[in-house]
Amino acid sequence: MLVIGGVVLLFSNLDAIVESAIETAGTQALCTQVEVDSVEISLTSGAASIYGFSIANPPGFSNAEMVSFDELSVAFNLENTSGEQVHIFSVVARSPHVHYETNESTSNVDTISARFESEEDVNETDEEAAAVHLIIDDILIENIQGTLHSANLPEPVDVSLGTIELSNLAGTPENLASQIMAPLMAQIASVAAQALIQATADILSGAAEAVGEQVEGALDEVGDQAAEALESVGNLFRRD
Repeated sequence: MLVIGGVVLLFSNLDAIVESAIETAGTQALCTQVEVDSVEISLTSGAASIYGFSIANPPGFSNAEMVSFDELSVAFNLENTSGEQVHIFSVVARSPHVHYETNESTSNVDTISARFESEEDVNETDEEAAAVHLIIDDILIENIQGTLHSANLPEPVDVSLGTIELSNLAGTPENLASQIMAPLMAQIASVAAQALIQATADILSGAAEAVGEQVEGALDEVGDQAAEALESVGNLFRRD
């Protein structure tokens, strides 16, 4: 009876257990706070939904969320899942939002990306000590939207940051967090940086065009005034 009670308790609290695991593994891998509003798991259909997934800005930046997902859909393989291994068919996230922010020396996304440079040795150690091994066949994060915040911009600029798809991932929860976030952050950093450069260039081009129009207008006005003066002088001579 005690064992049965323990199993019932485990499954009745499974949503909260997974929510806590995601937050713990994500925070450890990224060294910044990862939060989840809620998790809903259906063991009968082999599906789960993760709501309100967010990654906080690293220290040195604003209090805004760096990355936020309204919902992630997960489909897992019940037949190949046990206490030691969880097999996930797919993870899909649509239209997540990225808050890309720069300070005097770097960006929030680059700061997080730099933390994955020496992950390989740590991941091997984690994998040996892990109690649970995860397998993910496919991850699709599509239509990533972003907002650029920089001192070089007079106001935030909205941009599209593309889509990323990953396949055949395996490892511990911490290891998987690194395998997913490293390429995701790298793509976001690259596309957002290019978009920031383009937005800054557009602003400078617009400013230069506005100055040119002002100068052209001033020259036209001076020319009109000079023409009027010459016409007045000519009229004086014609009177004589």
